[in-house]
Amino acid sequence: MIERFRRIAVLGVGLIGGSIAAAARARGLGDRVVAFSPGRDAAEALELGLVDAVAEDPAAAVDGADLVVLAAPIPALP
Repeated sequence: MIERFRRIAVLGVGLIGGSIAAAARARGLGDRVVAFSPGRDAAEALELGLVDAVAEDPAAAVDGADLVVLAAPIPALP
């Protein structure tokens, strides 16, 4: 049985994060996939239907998340 998450947060929705978000949605792994990414990446992910919502900052993205995916470059994480 596949575990379902209520909320999945993806920090960094470039090629890797966007792919993970799309796979999570396609497989029904979460009720809601929320993204944060600086620049236009998060808005594009929302427009493409890869995520359900875009957060204004990382704290808002991970608030209440059952699963957090860090898909940003290492220097961008702190």
